[in-house]
Amino acid sequence: MIIKLVHSGPGKSSPLLDSELSFGLRTGTKQGVETHLFRVDSAKELSAWTHMLVDGCHNAAELIQEVTTACSWNGKECNLGVHIDEGFSLFTEEMGIRKTVLLQQPFERLRMSSDDGVHMIFLDFGGPEAEIQLDLHSCPKTMVFIIHSFLSAKVKRLGLLA
Repeated sequence: MIIKLVHSGPGKSSPLLDSELSFGLRTGTKQGVETHLFRVDSAKELSAWTHMLVDGCHNAAELIQEVTTACSWNGKECNLGVHIDEGFSLFTEEMGIRKTVLLQQPFERLRMSSDDGVHMIFLDFGGPEAEIQLDLHSCPKTMVFIIHSFLSAKVKRLGLLA
């Protein structure tokens, strides 16, 4: 289960800044995305929760380093690996051992990513290979949230986040 903070602040329906302070989380599961909204009593609590969630995601990304998932690319069964430092790799695997690397791209080459919300993820690295389409065989949101968490952790490493 992967969690993404999607809202932190006053509720959109609230005319007063400090009434109905809330934060929203989207949880990526194999079955799809679940959204949860939490209310807090003060701006201080909201700030504490927001910082803990963001820091927790960054720490988890640094600890985990890499996530792999089965997928299909151009009709071929393979695996997608997303590594916080090495970027993206598509590879075949036999008996748990990486066999053939089909594609390797660093995070810096990623120009855009999107998904269909069902099972497809689209990664655009520019250049001759342009956009690749991967069938993840389940909801792609979990992998999208992981990519976002890894990118955010990399930005924090550079000291660009407060």
